[in-house]
Amino acid sequence: MTASNRVSVVIPAFNAAHYLGAALGSVFAQTLPAGEIVVVDDGSTDDTAQQVRGFPGVRLVARDHGGIAAARNTGVAATSGRWIAFLDADDLWLPDKLERQFAAVAASPGACGAFGWLRTFVSPELPDEMRARFNVDPAPAPGYHASTLMIARETFASVGGFAEDLPSGEFIDWAARARDRALALPMVEDVVALRRVHGTNTVLTAREMLGAGYLKLVRARLKGGG
Repeated sequence: MTASNRVSVVIPAFNAAHYLGAALGSVFAQTLPAGEIVVVDDGSTDDTAQQVRGFPGVRLVARDHGGIAAARNTGVAATSGRWIAFLDADDLWLPDKLERQFAAVAASPGACGAFGWLRTFVSPELPDEMRARFNVDPAPAPGYHASTLMIARETFASVGGFAEDLPSGEFIDWAARARDRALALPMVEDVVALRRVHGTNTVLTAREMLGAGYLKLVRARLKGGG
């Protein structure tokens, strides 16, 4: 990987020991390797830190619990790559995620990053009675979600970090600010990431965070000014 396309991967993790290894494995499986990987342990009380130690070269940044927005911001501040990509600790990337996003940027003059499609799945280890509770649409959809975003560092800085004062919806807020700046963020029209639903997610259904429905939430936040 050259300096011009060095990607810093930021993974916020809070009590994520059960899924973090799979998330990290999906980063290491990339056809275009990441330049650096930082896991931010957001005050976990489980074996999250121990999971990181099983992956040579991954840097662990520990902080007091402050929420996913604060953890992502801490991770960005700890990295130096020209490009930033986010992955939630319970999600997965497909192997060609970064490669396809760089291709999309190269094919789109003025592009400063890229999204990609997302597919949601219920974590297979859950008992049947719990799996039945989740209304999850497994169909792929445009993924306006942190785990699909790759963005140039200077562009991320111009939008600003994630709002740490919001108890939820921090990515909706960030995407609203990005859309207000009319940034060129092309969409890879194929699945690049998998969102895992497992019972402790803040969002339990995919369609709340995808496609047109998600964009309606973004626009509503802009109109509300809050």
